[in-house]
Amino acid sequence: MPRAPSEKKAEAEKLFNKGMKLTEIAKKLDIPEGTVRSWKNRGKWASESPKNSRCNVANKKAESNATLQKKKRGGQPGNKNSKGVSKGKGNPKPAPPPDRTKHGGFVPVFMDALDEDEQKLVATVPEDTELQFMEQIQLFSIRERRILKAINKYREQNGDVSFADVTRFEDKRAFKDKEEEAEYDRRQKKKVENEEILPGKSYSIQTHTTNKDMIIARLEQELSTVQSKKTKAIEALSKYRMEKAKLESESAGNDVVDDWISAILGEEAEDSE
Repeated sequence: MPRAPSEKKAEAEKLFNKGMKLTEIAKKLDIPEGTVRSWKNRGKWASESPKNSRCNVANKKAESNATLQKKKRGGQPGNKNSKGVSKGKGNPKPAPPPDRTKHGGFVPVFMDALDEDEQKLVATVPEDTELQFMEQIQLFSIRERRILKAINKYREQNGDVSFADVTRFEDKRAFKDKEEEAEYDRRQKKKVENEEILPGKSYSIQTHTTNKDMIIARLEQELSTVQSKKTKAIEALSKYRMEKAKLESESAGNDVVDDWISAILGEEAEDSE
């Protein structure tokens, strides 16, 4: 005689509390797994079973993960990544920017701090815009000519390589004071007199060569850059002259109109008299 459903339900709950899985309970009691799962959900076995507390832990972890997914953007409570940074003011102790004024190109210039030669140079700078464009074009022309001369010099050289640079190496000796330096010179002179060493100072020279075609290619590239800048300066000068002529034409036209209006007003004044 088969057992009543209530007995199977009670036995299934006992097996579940002992840690048995739902599939194993269903197989042992010879009932569908869905029935056991239904009993478990309606009877809330998981919340009451101490043996299956790991399920509750999993549920809590799931809830915690859901909370983390809903967190706001930016720093979270307890986060110390931005500790020491004042709110809304950035880093109170920022790293200093790199020094870009070593060569003097970006140093602020004050007229009273210029030397005599620099003051003369400033005085020779033309105030007229057209003259400034002309001076710039002339400088580009000079630089263009120098690069062309350098290219021709390398092309006329024999061989495939050319000197790139020369480095001179010389040994130096440091002295504590003038007396020590004088003593060294005295001993060196004595060695020369005894023919232990040769007179004079020795040094070595190291030369570096490079492919002549590479030098020519680099110069030609720089020549193209200079010619491009020269062309832009010429275009700017042409545009400036056109704008200047246009303004002068408009001004002359306005003068004619003013004279015509004055003449009309003068005639009207005579008629009214």
